[in-house]
Amino acid sequence: MCSCFRSKLDIGIAAAGKSDAPPGSPSSLSISARLRDVVVRVVHAGGRIEMYEAAVPAARLIHRNPGMCIATPDVFRHPDEAVLSPDDVLLPGNKYFVIRCTTVEKLRRRQSQKTLTGDELEDSVSSKDFAVAKDGWSKLKKHMKEKKKFVPPIQRPRIWKESDWEPSLTSIKELSL
Repeated sequence: MCSCFRSKLDIGIAAAGKSDAPPGSPSSLSISARLRDVVVRVVHAGGRIEMYEAAVPAARLIHRNPGMCIATPDVFRHPDEAVLSPDDVLLPGNKYFVIRCTTVEKLRRRQSQKTLTGDELEDSVSSKDFAVAKDGWSKLKKHMKEKKKFVPPIQRPRIWKESDWEPSLTSIKELSL
């Protein structure tokens, strides 16, 4: 984006970043925390973040991004409640995601499958969930030993029949005038 089109918010962010406090200090963190409370943050699928100073109607973002949905960060846990309609308004101090509508449909399908099977979403994941017992490794090694090497199939020799056909063209005499 051209520097001549910088908004007041961008200038305020740049001024906030030029403080005398070193990065990571409490004063610089408080500035970024204050900016989060003041702006509407819209995160796109590619990671690009847009910030708006005031409340923004969801219809405007939906119109700008066809095929995309606007959702709250809870969309990955509760896709049915997190998707916003065009009538909703994005409020300052909140973060919203712009994601594909097909992604929302996939999340809804997965959510319905989990409720049908009785699986509950877990907020924490431990290494025990991914650990494999020693017996499992020995079975895997045994299977690898039993596995035969790939032998390509025997190819049949191709026999080309020689044909007796030969191209023949009848010659045409041209008349010169």
